[in-house]
Amino acid sequence: APAGGAAAAPAQPAAAATAEASAGRVAFVLAEPVTIRSGQTANVPFLDVRLPAERVWWIQDLAARHPLQAVRIRNASQHTLPDGLATVYGAEGPEAGVFLGDAEIRAMPAGDGRILAFARDRDVQFSQSSSTTERVTRIALRRGYVSIDLARTEETAIAIDPRGARGMLVIDVPRRSGATPRFPIVSEGDFGLRHEAALDGTTRTIRLPFERAVRQDTPLWDSGLGEPILLRWQQFDIEQNLRRLPGGPGTLERLQDILARTPAEAPGRADLAAVVEAMQDLRRLLDDARMKARAYRSADQALGRARQAAEDRTGPELQEARRRLNAASREADQAGTAADQAWETWQRAVVALLQRGS
Repeated sequence: APAGGAAAAPAQPAAAATAEASAGRVAFVLAEPVTIRSGQTANVPFLDVRLPAERVWWIQDLAARHPLQAVRIRNASQHTLPDGLATVYGAEGPEAGVFLGDAEIRAMPAGDGRILAFARDRDVQFSQSSSTTERVTRIALRRGYVSIDLARTEETAIAIDPRGARGMLVIDVPRRSGATPRFPIVSEGDFGLRHEAALDGTTRTIRLPFERAVRQDTPLWDSGLGEPILLRWQQFDIEQNLRRLPGGPGTLERLQDILARTPAEAPGRADLAAVVEAMQDLRRLLDDARMKARAYRSADQALGRARQAAEDRTGPELQEARRRLNAASREADQAGTAADQAWETWQRAVVALLQRGS
């Protein structure tokens, strides 16, 4: 200080700027004016706060092979933070003070949080796979069909190897319309559903199942065949349409498979077991009707040959041909009657099955 003069007072720290926020705009008003000459620029600090931050891995794209390196921050100040770039430095260990990357930060209201990705961690790998399983929850027997309620689980499994590194993994997965997530969700938003898992350095598989209710109806009769009681085996190719008939291959096997997968305590399981038993009886009756229909067609062909032989014979051979024709006619009539009876027995059993249920 000059001789005889008073010592100059120490400079006072600049007063903090005040923030004003409106839709799409954040402004900071300096407490004191700053004057700069034309052509000059000035770097003016307007906010100095410490924000809680946590280093995390972040998976946004399940098809990627490496997670993002990111930092999760929370705006613990009383001000809205504006859009801008954030420069990320290491805080501890070999990374202390080391530049790690830049991240874009969107406007953050007070109390809000963000995850800022600044790089991709090539040292950590992950892969994902998908699977679907179904569990029978309820059976209902209706007239003409079996209604099956299922709980379908659609699971995404993420296998990740942090190679000894420890930390928090954040996973964002898209919502699935009509499905309920069966894993812990820490938050949800435009990014979908967010799940977190702590990694201890060892390889781990994280499972993210969704469950949805599904109903399947298994018809017991093909409505395209018309009324079962009106179906005539003589005018119908049984073998060609076998899979369409109750007792034919297909429906019985499907119902047996469903029954095997249905828990003993599931409502309606006893009704399904009764339908399977009835279907097994229908298969036996249908096989009998098929066998007798084939026997009739063989007898009818033999009758045709005998009729042709009788027309071709003369003299002493004609009498023998007529005798054989009469025998073939009786056999064809008997085979036709047996086929009719077997078919009608199968038809009555089908009608009885279709009348079960509500």
